[in-house]
Amino acid sequence: MKKVLLGFLALAVVGSLAASIWTMVDRSRTRQEILDLRDRVARAHISADSCTNVLAYDQMLFQQFDQVVDSLRGEVSAFEDLDPRGVPEERYDEYMGRFRAYNDSVTAWELRADRLRTSDAACRTLIEAHNTLSDSVRGVLQDMERGVR
Repeated sequence: MKKVLLGFLALAVVGSLAASIWTMVDRSRTRQEILDLRDRVARAHISADSCTNVLAYDQMLFQQFDQVVDSLRGEVSAFEDLDPRGVPEERYDEYMGRFRAYNDSVTAWELRADRLRTSDAACRTLIEAHNTLSDSVRGVLQDMERGVR
């Protein structure tokens, strides 16, 4: 009878020890998961910040270029407003030079606007990825507080 009791006691001790080890391994795994998520959030945050900084700079350059295009548009209009019959012959070559420069700048403006929209979309994607990762970390931590993990 003593052997049976000692056997059950040994099984209980081994089972308790195994449960303790399993809990420690599970906690360690959860801790590593949190650390990995935290690192991913940090990298995503840096990427999103970098992207938005570059985007802000590109937007500033675009606005400056937009002012140049507006200025050229104003010069072309000024030539066209010199005479109701059209641009005077003696100023026509000058007018055509400004007109070509304006047309070229409009093409460049459209390309820059497209690149800016593409950059904006890329930044939004990075920001959304950062927010998703942040929500994941928050969810894991809340689960831990509630004892789910």
